[in-house]
Amino acid sequence: MDGRWDAIVIGSGVGGLAAAAALAHVDRRVLVLERHSQPGGLTQTFERGGFRFNVGVHYLGGFGAGQFNRRVFDTLSGGRLQMAPILGAYDRLIFPDFSIAFAASVENHRAALAAAFPDEAVGITRYLNAVTRAANTLGSMFVAHCAPPLASNLLTRIKHDSIERWVGRTTWQVVQDCVGDPRLRAVLAARWGDYGSQPSESSFAMHATLTRHYLDGAWYPVGGSAGFARELGATVEAAGGAVRTGAEVAAVCVDRNRVTGVQLQSGDTIDCPCVVSDIGIRNTLRLLPSPAVDYHWGSDAMGLEPSVGFVGLYLGLEGDIAALGADVANAWIYDTWDVDALWRDPFNEPRAPALFVSFPSLRDPAHDPGRHQRHTCEIIALVDWSVFAQWDRSGDADGMKAGTATAARGESYHAFKALIERNLLAQFSERFPQLADCVRVVESSTPISVATFTGAEHGAMYGLQTTPRRFLSQALRPRTPLAGLFLAGQDVATPGVVGAAMGGMMAAASIEPSLWKLLR
Repeated sequence: MDGRWDAIVIGSGVGGLAAAAALAHVDRRVLVLERHSQPGGLTQTFERGGFRFNVGVHYLGGFGAGQFNRRVFDTLSGGRLQMAPILGAYDRLIFPDFSIAFAASVENHRAALAAAFPDEAVGITRYLNAVTRAANTLGSMFVAHCAPPLASNLLTRIKHDSIERWVGRTTWQVVQDCVGDPRLRAVLAARWGDYGSQPSESSFAMHATLTRHYLDGAWYPVGGSAGFARELGATVEAAGGAVRTGAEVAAVCVDRNRVTGVQLQSGDTIDCPCVVSDIGIRNTLRLLPSPAVDYHWGSDAMGLEPSVGFVGLYLGLEGDIAALGADVANAWIYDTWDVDALWRDPFNEPRAPALFVSFPSLRDPAHDPGRHQRHTCEIIALVDWSVFAQWDRSGDADGMKAGTATAARGESYHAFKALIERNLLAQFSERFPQLADCVRVVESSTPISVATFTGAEHGAMYGLQTTPRRFLSQALRPRTPLAGLFLAGQDVATPGVVGAAMGGMMAAASIEPSLWKLLR
């Protein structure tokens, strides 16, 4: 890793890689340091029994021809990252005795809701108008977070009423104001798994931003989610940079309130006056030397909680699964109409109250099912972290050494994981009985898996909780008061692949102002 670097990026999630690729686009040499054995964060993939699975990418919005996300990722990847549209419905919500599907366009969205709830036409229009206003307000807040202090304060004052109305209230509060039918309220709030905080806790502006994100349709990365790390990493390396795995950062080096480089877990020090952190603000603050650095600017962020974690069930299937009940649309399956439910005690609750089921192989044009019709299914159940806390070793360097991470968790963990795996497989088989005999491979992950391999606190899939308090925090800005230290990723923008990439772009543009033109 010897060399003169223009910037060091800690963490190779899509936020860190986007920051590095953006800087590489203006000929900066960037070193990306990743603790795990492969880059990509939750965009990485893994293989079991000849089946390849995504860890955390199921669909993305805004990748139509000429759309903003498409333009940004074309720039970052040199046009090499291909996205395929999901044709027809991309989301299907399934409740007891009721289902509804959503396809591309605002009018299709409105028509689907109006057909199911004909007495709520006025409320549906009121809700869709609120989505537009709230998403625009959150976008204005991000502009303010990137602006110089005087301009930032002025813009925040101008938008004060809108911020209070849309950012400062929860999803459930605004949905209740818009529509009266309790079942329609549940339908509107059900897809909170896209941003990681329950309707009773999440900021409506976050809900609105993700809702609008998919109104024009959904896309899937051709060849799977590993393409993000591969293509953004290629951009970094083409400019003389490097992506290094197995390189965990132990500390950010600081001298007189200015960053001077990083120290690795190995003890080696790499000098560089510019460091971008993509590991979340709370993890970043823990890397700073104390008491040499004033932490007051980040104190409110330490009071914010991580978003929810998840249990993942990964199934390798053989057969014509499309003829047996599988679909390109994501299935959001609820056992009841209580969409605020979270799987809090898998020890004693055999059923997850809600499942997200996706069949990525059906939507990937690069997937060749082959002679045996081999396909994949990925299932997500959102869970409370506390039940897994006893096995957390994500902060233990020994737990990341080859061959020890899994073994170190002990028999009790593996027994619990096996129990969850069996219960989720039973739920899947109940919902998709014709596919049960097609299952050939079963693998699972827990929040402990995510915490161990990505360093995400509590195994959170979306960084910090998307509460009003989170978006009103003054600490979550790309430029920190510590000279040379910048924040990237989900914590300074919004959850998900695109949100993390925008956080990375905001950090890169704060370093190199010419990049702001890409974010117009």
